[in-house]
Amino acid sequence: MFDERAQKFGLPDSLLVPIAARSVEAIELYIGKAITLIKGRSGRVNAIAIVPHHWPPRKEPDTPLWAHEKAVEYAQRLHPKKQVWVHVDYTNYRKAYIRLGMPEIPSGYVLDHIQNREAIRLREYSHPYLRLCPVSRQVNTSGGTNTGGEGMEKEFLRSLKKRPDSERKKIREILKCEIVYADPMDLTKMLDIAPGTQVLGGVGKSLKLFYV
Repeated sequence: MFDERAQKFGLPDSLLVPIAARSVEAIELYIGKAITLIKGRSGRVNAIAIVPHHWPPRKEPDTPLWAHEKAVEYAQRLHPKKQVWVHVDYTNYRKAYIRLGMPEIPSGYVLDHIQNREAIRLREYSHPYLRLCPVSRQVNTSGGTNTGGEGMEKEFLRSLKKRPDSERKKIREILKCEIVYADPMDLTKMLDIAPGTQVLGGVGKSLKLFYV
């Protein structure tokens, strides 16, 4: 079940990977069944382990990614049997990730919020629950630098205050969706491929894996 109001970027169904959600209820409706919750003193759900509703997902035979020599590894990265989601402001997410039964994070890797946290705050917490995914430090740095995709996203969001009302209205309409799906840059990061900076060369190469 997909959120029909969310942007899909022309991707095939098997590459519609949720990375941010408006609420825990949205996660349980569109993504998977909650098996463990970690709550804070205020009662807010800080971390949630889920089992996807449909696993393994159907893989379109003509999607190049599923014919790649690393297809099994890529499937495990995008569609693991269990996922961990955390609130954007939760700081103990690394400990929660392990506590919720996920594998130890390998040396040289970091636990990445695939959807940038600062961008969510700039969007007035439109989708405060974010999926975690281990990626190499190189990939994390490449994606997060000011000249990378995440930096450009944040700069765009900061610039909205100076843009015409019509543009701001369009963004607000997009953000009414319950789920945010990974765009090609997000997918590139999740596959542990450095997105690159400026022209995002790594993403450009990855497009050949996503589209027929």
